[in-house]
Amino acid sequence: MKKVKIHTVIFIFLISIFTVAPITASSEEPGEAKPSEETKEKLSPADREAKAYELFDEILTLTETSYTATVLPQIEALYFKIIREYSDTALAQESYWRLISIYVDRSIPPGYEKAETLYFEFLNKYPESVIKNMIEDTLSKSYYKNGKWDKLSKLYLSAVNEFKEKGKLSKPDPMFMYAEAKFNLGDLMEAERAYKIVIELFPTSSKAAASKRRLEEIKKTKAKADSD
Repeated sequence: MKKVKIHTVIFIFLISIFTVAPITASSEEPGEAKPSEETKEKLSPADREAKAYELFDEILTLTETSYTATVLPQIEALYFKIIREYSDTALAQESYWRLISIYVDRSIPPGYEKAETLYFEFLNKYPESVIKNMIEDTLSKSYYKNGKWDKLSKLYLSAVNEFKEKGKLSKPDPMFMYAEAKFNLGDLMEAERAYKIVIELFPTSSKAAASKRRLEEIKKTKAKADSD
């Protein structure tokens, strides 16, 4: 496949996936993406990338006409085929994110169990992948929107624990979202601690400003509790 065509396909698909109507979650659970017999083919890395993009083209064709429960099983099957048969390609990693996005953003109700199964499988396969941040961002926004505070807290617990061990944090989002989860779960002491870390490490960020507002809320809540 020519490079121009690949770029065009990706651009069009990115537009289509975020402009379609919501779909109803399918009842089938995603199976673990295990290699198939076809992976034994002796193909060069370039040929494997090309094969993956051929499957991606099929997904695009389906989404050009419809993105409903009618075609969802076919779309899922094609993504899983990319994951199983071409797991060493960049598109396989992206396919995890796209499937998870479908399950949590386009399914009614959100298919969290299916999404989380894929997330943990992804972490096991590609622990150093940059797509990890995209997946976590997709999950966290859905958890936040739907008030799944316990899930949100657990999503970023490893990042919080890593900070405790190493004292480093590359960006404010994990700690802030963790703080928001704890705040909404009523663990004000832990939330306060996390908000203060965000303010200290990222003082000029929007998350720091939001953290300061939350600390004021916590202060008022404590004052009210003391006066009662």
